[in-house]
Amino acid sequence: MRPVLIVTSHGNMAEETVNSAKMIVGTMENIFVISMKDDDGLQGTSEKFDAVLAELTEETEIVVLVDLKGGTPCNVAMMKASLYPNMEVVSGLNLGMLIEGIFSQTETAVELANYLETIGKSAVDHLEKIQVDEEDEEYEE
Repeated sequence: MRPVLIVTSHGNMAEETVNSAKMIVGTMENIFVISMKDDDGLQGTSEKFDAVLAELTEETEIVVLVDLKGGTPCNVAMMKASLYPNMEVVSGLNLGMLIEGIFSQTETAVELANYLETIGKSAVDHLEKIQVDEEDEEYEE
């Protein structure tokens, strides 16, 4: 069985990243969202993690995608990972990572985390501008 994904962030980033992925890939399974709100703090975020983890077994392979290394969602995920040997945490959440995580056929959290780290790093690129000739340009009205 493929690892479960937990997507977590400050505010609505995690939820909206999952919503964006749904637009591209359709229905998704084994994905949980934890959005840290202004008044959650460490305790509230930890309680949200506990609610998600209560739905899983100790044997479940879990990869947590977090928005920001060192932020509260990441820190809570790292605390939980210390209690769950099959949980891995990857920071730098982006849409490419999530989509690849959905389609990946890896079977362990470690393999998936390593793969998604590579995907996340390769998703950042300074793109070259293309030259557009105004005569060739087509406009939609």
